[in-house]
Amino acid sequence: MRGYVVWLTLSTAVGLAQLCQDCPLPCHDRVADTAVYVLLHDRVRIEQCRSIVRTFLADGSTQAVRIQFLRGNVCRDTVVPITSILEAGTVGLGLDGQPRIIPILPVREYERRHRPPDPSARFVELCGIGGVAGKDTSIRRIGSAELFPAVEAIIAPFGTLLGKRWSLGILAAASSDGERWRIPLGGHLRYWFAPQGELERTASYRPDSCTFNDAMPYIPGDDYRERATAYQRTDPSAAYVVDYQEQSSGWQPFLFAEVGTLLNTDFPGAGSEPSLNPDEYQQWFLGGGVGTTAWHWLTLSIAYRYQRLNVRTPCALCPPSSALPDNYVVNTARVHAVMLKIGLHIRY
Repeated sequence: MRGYVVWLTLSTAVGLAQLCQDCPLPCHDRVADTAVYVLLHDRVRIEQCRSIVRTFLADGSTQAVRIQFLRGNVCRDTVVPITSILEAGTVGLGLDGQPRIIPILPVREYERRHRPPDPSARFVELCGIGGVAGKDTSIRRIGSAELFPAVEAIIAPFGTLLGKRWSLGILAAASSDGERWRIPLGGHLRYWFAPQGELERTASYRPDSCTFNDAMPYIPGDDYRERATAYQRTDPSAAYVVDYQEQSSGWQPFLFAEVGTLLNTDFPGAGSEPSLNPDEYQQWFLGGGVGTTAWHWLTLSIAYRYQRLNVRTPCALCPPSSALPDNYVVNTARVHAVMLKIGLHIRY
C-alpha cells in the first residue's frame, strides 16, 4: 500500500511538472533540468523553475520572459523583463562536477524594411443556392416551387471605397421558379464585422518563443533590417521580429442587404404584353442575411429574400375584343424565401 501511495505521489508530481512546462528549460544538461533556479538583480531567487518562455511586457515591445515554477504541488508563473535576470543555473552539479550557469539573454531585434501593400478588399463570389419558399398562395398558382435551386455571382470591384468595413457589389444570378428560370440583377451591400484590406503590425519571436542558446544562429533574411538596441550581449539563436500581417484570420462574419430586378428567360407567360393589365407588371426582389468567409476562400451565408414575380395567363372570364381576341392577364406572386448559399470567395 505504501508503495502505491509513493507511486501515486510521484505520478501526480510528474503530471504537474508536465503541465507546468510550456517550453523545455534552456539547458542541455537533462539530468539537472528538474533543479533550476533564476536569480534576479534585486536578489529575488526563484526556485524549482520548470519553464522559461520568451514574451513581452504589457507595452508589447519590451523583451521579457515568463518563468513557470513549482511551489509545493502548485504551478505558478511570473513575467519579468529579461534584463532583470542576473543569472540562471542548476542547483546540483553538472556533468563536469560544477554548478552550471545558464545564459538567459535578450535577442537581436529586426523589422521589415518596407511595409507591404494592404491586401485587396475587392472580391468575386460564385455560389450555389438551395432555397425554400412558402406555399403558392397566388390565385392561379403561378408562384415558385417550395424547393428551388439557384446559382449566383457577386463582384465587388470598389474595394474600401465606402470604408474598411463596407463592400458594395453587383449581383447576377439564375434562379428557378418552378419550371421557369429568372435572372435576378441588383446591388449587394455588405458590412464586415472586422476591417478589410488592412495589415496589422505584429511582433514575435522567431523561430519560436522557446529557443535559447541554440548552436544555430537565426537570420531573418534580406527583407528585414536590424534595429539598434541597448543590449550589451544577445542570444543569436533567436530574434525579435516586427512585421505586418493581415488582420483577417480567414473567418470574417458579415451582414448583407440586396435589392434588384428580375429578368425573364423565354418561358410561356413571360413579359407584360399582350395583357389587359400591363401596368401591373413589376418584378423585383429585396433581401438580406448573415454569413462568413472561411479560410479566405469559402463563403457561407443564409438569406431571406422577398420576390415579386409575374406570369401572364389566359383570362377565361374576360370578354374577347377585336384588339385582343385572346385575352391575357398579368398575375402576381409574392414569394418569401429562405436561401442557403455556399460558394467560392476570391479576392483580386
